[in-house]
Amino acid sequence: MLEELPITQKQFAQATGIPEAHLSGLKKGNSRFTPEHDLRITRYLKQSEGFWLRLQLRADLRKAKAGKSFDRNKIKPIDDKLLTV
Repeated sequence: MLEELPITQKQFAQATGIPEAHLSGLKKGNSRFTPEHDLRITRYLKQSEGFWLRLQLRADLRKAKAGKSFDRNKIKPIDDKLLTV
């Protein structure tokens, strides 16, 4: 999405106060969006706060689901009777 803007990465970095190297890492997926980055970018692009963090979270969940670190099916959900008060 950032590639579609009619400004350079350097201009975007200057406007948002985010280092150009970090922006490059964000585009490549090597860096993560932080709440501060989200606030800076959403302010500049006139978007709702949290937009970029939600994108980051969705990507993280997709990656976790595709990973092999654990088998979710081995986790038995809690009995509903234990949840009612």
